[in-house]
Amino acid sequence: MRSMTGFGAGEASINGWRVEATIRSVNHRFLSVRIRSVGERPWLQAQIEEKIRGSLARGDVGVWLAVDENEDVGRGPDVDRALARRVHEALRELSDELELETSPTLADLVRAGGFQIREESDEALWPAVERALNQALAALVATREREGALLRDELARLVDAFEAGVASIEVALPSVLAGLRNKLVERIAGLDVTIAPERLEAEVVLYADRFDIQEELVRLKGHIARARELFKRSSPVGKELDFLGQEFVREINTLGAKARDCEIVTAVLDMKMCVEQLREQVQNVE
Repeated sequence: MRSMTGFGAGEASINGWRVEATIRSVNHRFLSVRIRSVGERPWLQAQIEEKIRGSLARGDVGVWLAVDENEDVGRGPDVDRALARRVHEALRELSDELELETSPTLADLVRAGGFQIREESDEALWPAVERALNQALAALVATREREGALLRDELARLVDAFEAGVASIEVALPSVLAGLRNKLVERIAGLDVTIAPERLEAEVVLYADRFDIQEELVRLKGHIARARELFKRSSPVGKELDFLGQEFVREINTLGAKARDCEIVTAVLDMKMCVEQLREQVQNVE
């Protein structure tokens, strides 16, 4: 299990380029990637985002890059030599056709547009960017995993407390249903009317069924088991845990509406508090 909150940084120097990468992430329903400081190099945007999406599943992720040329490399401008040769050849042929006495000079080549500085090559810059990103991503994932382990322990504690509430209700349920049955029998007896025993028993069963919460308890135990399975996964589980939290709330509300016993109502309130804390923590899970 991973958290969605983390930080990582990395740096690399390759091919005369020095790159520093910083990545921060916070909670988000989906994966949102924001890349800054690469406005003058738009071709980097897609490559960086692809790498981020290959490593993370959820979170609001901010990426910052600082790109510099190493001063000690002493690299001159990258001239488009192929273009210069083509322009020079065209000028030479024109000079021959016009029977000019002089051959094209470098100045002629510059004026004709044959001297062009090539754009930075992504093939030369990308290795440094990729290595710095890999370091930053590894550090980010490590922090998200450390926080995720703490989240898993806290979620497991809350699920254990929730399960204890379910168990206490199961223990109390038979006596609660028996009490409801006795109250109904006493009320009917107080009406001073004669009812056939089988009809009385049928009415008691119908009355008790209105307050039977056994089905809700069974579903809640199933949700608890599913949550524990998710805690063991290495893949992102935040969305499914969020869905389970909603199911917990739905079953508890139904259970609380049916409850007619102070002990059960108290347990339901405690379970609601557990679920609220669980849903709050789940918002941090990738």
